[in-house]
Amino acid sequence: IDSEMANGRFRIPVELKDVKKMEEGLDRRLLRFPVKYLLAWEEALLSFLRESNEKAAKSLTQALKLDIQGSFGRNHVTPRGMNATMIHNLVKVEGIVTKAGLTHPKLLQSIHLRKHLDDGHVEQRDHRDATAFVNSTAAGAMPTVDSEGNELALEIGMSVYKDCQKFLVQEAPEAAPAGQIPRSIEVICEGDLADKAKPGDRVQVAGVYKPFPKSGGDFTDGIWPARLIATSVNLIKEMTEAPFVSDDVKNIKSIAAREDAFQLLARSFAPSICGHEKVKAGLLLQMIGGTEKNLPNGTHLRGDINVLLVGDPSCGKSQMLRFVMNTAPLAISTTGRGSSGVGLTAAMVREPGSREFTLEAGAMVLADRGVICIDEFDKMGMNDRVAIHEAMEQQCVTIAKAGMHVTLNARCSVVAAANPIYGNFDPSLDLAKNIGLPDSLLSRFDLVFVVRDLTTEEIDRRIASQVLRQAQQRLASDGRRRGVEHVHSSILERRQEVDLRKTQEATEVFEKNVARAEGEEAPEVLTVDFLRKYLRYCRRLAPKLSDAARAEVSERYVDMRLRFQSGFADLNNPNADNKKPRLAVTTRTLEALIRLATAHAKLKLRKDEVLPEDVQEAYRLMLIAREEEMPEAAEAAAAAGAGDDDGDGGEARGRKRPREEAAEGADADAAGMISPARFNALRTLIARTFARRGEMQLARGELLESVNAGLTEGEGLFTEAEFAVALQQLENENKVMFIAESGDVVSIG
Repeated sequence: IDSEMANGRFRIPVELKDVKKMEEGLDRRLLRFPVKYLLAWEEALLSFLRESNEKAAKSLTQALKLDIQGSFGRNHVTPRGMNATMIHNLVKVEGIVTKAGLTHPKLLQSIHLRKHLDDGHVEQRDHRDATAFVNSTAAGAMPTVDSEGNELALEIGMSVYKDCQKFLVQEAPEAAPAGQIPRSIEVICEGDLADKAKPGDRVQVAGVYKPFPKSGGDFTDGIWPARLIATSVNLIKEMTEAPFVSDDVKNIKSIAAREDAFQLLARSFAPSICGHEKVKAGLLLQMIGGTEKNLPNGTHLRGDINVLLVGDPSCGKSQMLRFVMNTAPLAISTTGRGSSGVGLTAAMVREPGSREFTLEAGAMVLADRGVICIDEFDKMGMNDRVAIHEAMEQQCVTIAKAGMHVTLNARCSVVAAANPIYGNFDPSLDLAKNIGLPDSLLSRFDLVFVVRDLTTEEIDRRIASQVLRQAQQRLASDGRRRGVEHVHSSILERRQEVDLRKTQEATEVFEKNVARAEGEEAPEVLTVDFLRKYLRYCRRLAPKLSDAARAEVSERYVDMRLRFQSGFADLNNPNADNKKPRLAVTTRTLEALIRLATAHAKLKLRKDEVLPEDVQEAYRLMLIAREEEMPEAAEAAAAAGAGDDDGDGGEARGRKRPREEAAEGADADAAGMISPARFNALRTLIARTFARRGEMQLARGELLESVNAGLTEGEGLFTEAEFAVALQQLENENKVMFIAESGDVVSIG
């Protein structure tokens, strides 16, 4: 008792198992009739304190209360499990705070003085309402005269008050049954429990479940709303998930040790969708996340990774978002058209009865420490998109309205899917114009993927074959669905299921029935349950950047800044091929590179350090996300200028990857040509080489060697023939000058 009071706490913890030791069955009676026992025990506690430490008893600023802790059995529920059988019982409820009202003083004892006589006569009047545990209620009206008929005046300053607050607890999003409205319950907190929780917090509230009569009117329909009178409020930070067994850890480490671990995990991400391997790899790293940092000076560096998918309709964007929802431990889904700015962040709502303002948490606040999936992101209004800027970078929501200034946590990853501004991706326009989102918002996304419906006839047949095989498998399956299908309103039942899973065998690693084409071997695909465990195991790690990785990050960031500059582009020339703007490379891009490298290190189960190869993999993924469509835009412009020279329009539908461009470059080399995509890349690399050297003249061989050294792994080296053709084109554009006598190249552009 002394230690609790020394720390400013007036609630003394009592374990139910200790109560059971005192008398068999006493714990059950306490849960069934809490008012009968709590009042008597609290009075006995105060009497004991007066006898043992009278000085401490006199210094009490509020009454001592008991905090019943331990296992509540069937009385440990979610808001969905609250029913009439629990009326007047002591229950424990778990959920998330979605709405919180202001804290107001409640009158406990009024002090009255004689109005016209200054004789020091004082009258006291106790005030109790339906929230009190005592059976009798004190008169609510103020006394106007004393027993002798003298008029009394209320002394406001000497009266006794206590804080009172109401908030709404809703069942957690991951525990709500699919297709049903989440249930909630109103909680009344008094005294030191007021302001213990804010919207977005996951709480465990213990209290007495009591009905309240409706105020006003002489008639009633017999329906009384019930509320929870809190006796304790505790914040919870972890969710109930399936545990790891030794075989699970062994299988996870064996998968991480494979050379193709990243490719295997990406292939296991949404395996029902054909292709889009790089997009799946980016979403995989997003679900792992980087390492959050809170610096001593108060700066917050987020570890969550934000991903934007932009592309043509019917490319699987929404299905990939659904897979993220079903795989992540906490995920909330919303749409752009059905979401407003306050609906995503937080809203001030005026109560209809009291006309007071209350704070309601939005989707991003409810998804704290999880993932929020926003489909049809382009359909959201401009004013609504502005509201999420702070939440995406600072990971908090600040509300300053109606005399209330509140900051709520919104530490969540954002996965958004959108269609291009014209419905379909226009290859003749640059990436920024196709997306149609402001740079201030695009810079907050670590990865921006363009998903296009441009495939060859062979890939079309693969997609059709896979869809048909899946349709056949669905007909033969048992109709089992993944996701939240069987949820329990009783926390005890859910914990029992987790305990039962502890004795079972390890989670199955590979899928047994994988759809495959005729004559092909079935690819290795991890089960969704094992993938969940693998990602959860990775998220626990927190590697730091090694010295070599730090140098690699710095070098790659400088490369990206130079790579995405205009190079030799003539900004005054509207016909310049590389005049089209690209996505800006800012300091946020540097932080995104660090987060992606850290996520890749976690995926490879590196506990201590992030290695340079992790940085290179993250750099390669960022280049693919940023540049994959830029060569196509250049090629489309070149094709438009060339007219109808290429008669085979069907074969021109294929998308060109970097390695395919390298092969194309070799073919072009044989013909004494260079493709527009490789020419633009070479032009940028030449400009970067001159800028980094700080010289205006370099030897031809030295320049070619420096250009090839600046290429990343997987990009084809430039040949002598390509280099010669490119130099000739640049010389025709008056960007460089080649001195045949010395073999030097001079930059003049």
